[in-house]
Amino acid sequence: MNWGYISAFWTTVVMNCVQPVNWQACLPVQDWLFPAIGDYIRFKTEEPYASEKRSLEQFRLDGG
Repeated sequence: MNWGYISAFWTTVVMNCVQPVNWQACLPVQDWLFPAIGDYIRFKTEEPYASEKRSLEQFRLDGG
């Protein structure tokens, strides 16, 4: 993992969630952290525009 990602996560998420005014938005971790982890894994494992390519292939198979 790149240190830039860790640094960006620390400065944007951790430092903002430490402030009491943001606790209401940060507390439901399952609403934002788990989807973000899934997005990151998909980003690192798939080639660029993979979902778009799948959509186009499906469109072609449908006779379009």
